[in-house]
Amino acid sequence: MDNTSFKQYTPARQHDEGSVPQGPPTGGPEPPGTPVRNPEAGKGLAITALVIGLVSLLLCWVPIVNNLVFLLGLIGLGFAIPAVVVAVRNRSRSKGMSIAGLILVVLSLVGVVATQAFYGQVIDDVTESVAGSEHSTADDSAASAGSSQAGQTEALGETARVGDYNVTVTGVDTAATQEILAVNPLNDDPEGEYVLVDLTVEYVGNEEGDPWLDLQTKFVGSDAKQYDSATGAVVALPDYDVPTLEKGGTAHYQVCMDVPAEAASTADAKVLVEPTFSMHDNDGVYWAVR
Repeated sequence: MDNTSFKQYTPARQHDEGSVPQGPPTGGPEPPGTPVRNPEAGKGLAITALVIGLVSLLLCWVPIVNNLVFLLGLIGLGFAIPAVVVAVRNRSRSKGMSIAGLILVVLSLVGVVATQAFYGQVIDDVTESVAGSEHSTADDSAASAGSSQAGQTEALGETARVGDYNVTVTGVDTAATQEILAVNPLNDDPEGEYVLVDLTVEYVGNEEGDPWLDLQTKFVGSDAKQYDSATGAVVALPDYDVPTLEKGGTAHYQVCMDVPAEAASTADAKVLVEPTFSMHDNDGVYWAVR
């Protein structure tokens, strides 16, 4: 037989030399690029949680409404947690959306708790302020009951409201030169006549009171001129020795003025007590010397 005939009966090769039949993979990790198992798993839950989270976060700061937002946030939490679990197990594309929804829901719940605490504190402060104001008004009315009003002229021994004090001028000595000189040998002789005023004060404000700072006392002479207490003379009961007063605290002190002898006449002379700092010109009260 020739070569041609021999080739006709040679069986055809099924595979190239060195080739190995390929079959499906038998296990192990999936190669890169393998599509996710269920890319849409949990998408509905994630969208619902995200929407609820956004709405809850926007409304958690609104008074009264945020009472319902807390319940809405709990509902959102019921959607967000399953959405995250489903997305992770199925390697779904909605994983990021579900996590974002969970974060928004948690933030809204925290916001509700924080705002409720804040609004509660504000309401408590306002209530206490109103109650304190009413109590203060009642106390001030009681303290000033029977007291005279600012701008009037009162008799010695009468009490009048001056600023945050109930003031009583208990005595006026229009010829107190010898008494003042006897208090301290360093006291100089007056240019005119020393006038000594005795006062009793009660602090009725809501903070602290220092009469020597808060009040100023003047002698209005018969010449219609005012003489203040800036004489430098030392008195037995100086106002600067009065301690700081709490509400209801009382004190007694003296004020000395150097007044021309002719102006110290008791005819038409008065004592004026007024707040040191005042927005009005008629807050002072006068006491007649006699």
